[in-house]
Amino acid sequence: MLRFVGVLTRYLEKSMAQARYDLLGPGRFVAELPELGLRVEAPHLEAARESLQEALEAWLLDTLRAGLTPPGLEGAEDPVRTRFLALTREIWRLFKESGEVEGTKAGAVPAPSTRVQEPSRAKKAPSLEEWLKGLGIQVVKKPQEEEEKEKVLTRLGLFLGDRYPSLEKLYERLKQSLSTKRQFELSLSEATQEEIANSTQFCTMLKQYALLTSYHYKSEERRIRAKASTEGWVQNFLTGGWLERYVAERLRKFLRSRNLAHEVAVGYQVTLPNGDTMELDVLLRVGERFFWFEAKTGDFQAHIAKYAGLKKVLGLSARESFLVLLGMDKARAKELSALHGLTVVNQANFLDIFQEVLEGNAA
Repeated sequence: MLRFVGVLTRYLEKSMAQARYDLLGPGRFVAELPELGLRVEAPHLEAARESLQEALEAWLLDTLRAGLTPPGLEGAEDPVRTRFLALTREIWRLFKESGEVEGTKAGAVPAPSTRVQEPSRAKKAPSLEEWLKGLGIQVVKKPQEEEEKEKVLTRLGLFLGDRYPSLEKLYERLKQSLSTKRQFELSLSEATQEEIANSTQFCTMLKQYALLTSYHYKSEERRIRAKASTEGWVQNFLTGGWLERYVAERLRKFLRSRNLAHEVAVGYQVTLPNGDTMELDVLLRVGERFFWFEAKTGDFQAHIAKYAGLKKVLGLSARESFLVLLGMDKARAKELSALHGLTVVNQANFLDIFQEVLEGNAA
């Protein structure tokens, strides 16, 4: 019999290992097992964990009492588990026939107060490529970056994105120089200490990895002189590829912190059903929901109508289709959203708005 009890113990331990916890506010912790539809709130984390375990135990008891098989215990390949389920059903049948399960006799086992229906088996969500294929969209090419190179570029993208307000002047001068392929200068004589520190540190990083072929800072003049590499991949990264990486990495970090199953793809080159080819900056799957992000560091006016049309091809709503515009004013972004049927955001607020959409709190 101890072997059969072990089936329950292992099941409870495995289920609790999948639990998700979050802080909703002061003295408000939530613990949940979304796959089973269980969710509890408590004033502190340990209380939330204990309440969730109690809810799980009650749910498991009610599921077994109803003669159902809890998800995760299906299958006949394990004879111990199979025998355990058979014995459980037989015990509940005997209780039911004797009337004790109704709680009318001493020592009866009361039925749980909450009725739980049979859990529906979660249908595996399609991958991003499967989703695109189902829409008649063919993935022609996926970026193949070396792991170490990708780490460096992501780190540079995060540095620039997180500090963009203090790096805006440097970035604009750098981007302008990319078209002329000449050295640029930037005076920091009126800059704040934060702007000076971040600008010199970012240039040092770019020079360290040879994205700048030359860099010099004259502290007495507070002046930067630098020249960017002319290599194609450097140009692509500095003119906009960094923002795609920034958006993708911030989304990954957020979803990992919430323990949400997800898939992120950056830079898919695709062929649409009408034969047009284009690149999709960032595609995201969260569970069975899909989202699309385009990122622009410069002029977007010539592209926004195309994005509004592509949203329909992807079968996404305006709240699932994001256009991230570098440095875009929030008021203007709201107006653009209303005009073009997209969710227009900037690099500073896209994650907050995405969270609102994900949680169903968006206006």
